[in-house]
Amino acid sequence: MKTKFNFLSFLSIFFIFGQSYAQDLNQPGYSTFRDTRIINGHSVETSRAGNLKFIIQHRFGSVKDGAYNLWGLDDSTIRLGLDYGFSNRFTVGIGRSSFNKTYDGYLKYRILVQNQKSPLSITYLGAMAIIGLKKEEFNFEVTFNDRLTYTHQLLIARKFGDKFSLQLMPSLVHRNTIMAEGNNQNDVFSIGSAIRYQLFKFLAITGEYYYTLPDQLQEGYNNSVSVGFEIETKGHVFQLHLSSSRGMIEPYFIAGTTGDFFNGDIHLGFNISRDFKLKGKKYH
Repeated sequence: MKTKFNFLSFLSIFFIFGQSYAQDLNQPGYSTFRDTRIINGHSVETSRAGNLKFIIQHRFGSVKDGAYNLWGLDDSTIRLGLDYGFSNRFTVGIGRSSFNKTYDGYLKYRILVQNQKSPLSITYLGAMAIIGLKKEEFNFEVTFNDRLTYTHQLLIARKFGDKFSLQLMPSLVHRNTIMAEGNNQNDVFSIGSAIRYQLFKFLAITGEYYYTLPDQLQEGYNNSVSVGFEIETKGHVFQLHLSSSRGMIEPYFIAGTTGDFFNGDIHLGFNISRDFKLKGKKYH
């Protein structure tokens, strides 16, 4: 009953805002969000054809560590990534995180673009991650297959007017092997939600929340909560945020968040992206 209530709550919010904000459906839908990431998770946006996007994602330790660790700044993890747009609808990306020495790859395909015929933008995300830790760092005899996780997401978004965008993210994370002990499932189902509101021309506020359905994770794991600011400059998008999650790919922030945002387990972080036009007309 609790699961049903939360899912219906997400849908209710989606359509309530739809009635509250008028949308000019003649506007193109490629600017639902300003970048391919919102905070931790992907947006419906895909890289434009011929664009190579370089992404730096950085997360510090918990602010609860206090002054000795400079409120988390002494401890950090980083992810470096590349996206390439083979078309305006199809993007392929790779990345490497210092967290668990993880390599990841993904593809995104934009199924629908919001316009006068479609009230929604919909994008499919499929991803795979490989844990790169040395064998001796595992507490069991690890195989290559044990290192793999897979993610499937359907990103469903709508832009309401010039300032407000809302996205829902039904998600499935499959872990070939469960690393932690406890009541864990190989398959973790989650329903994410994200917002973006344009405050000024180059400044917006963002938020993300991933609700993991009950009885899938062991005690001590929590839903991921994040809030932030987004600053846009020519060729760059800079995102500064606070998050209960330290991992920067779906298996970690959906299925591996141990921090409790409302108990002060907060990580300062930022994303920086830069686009390079490899094909077609150059930007001026």
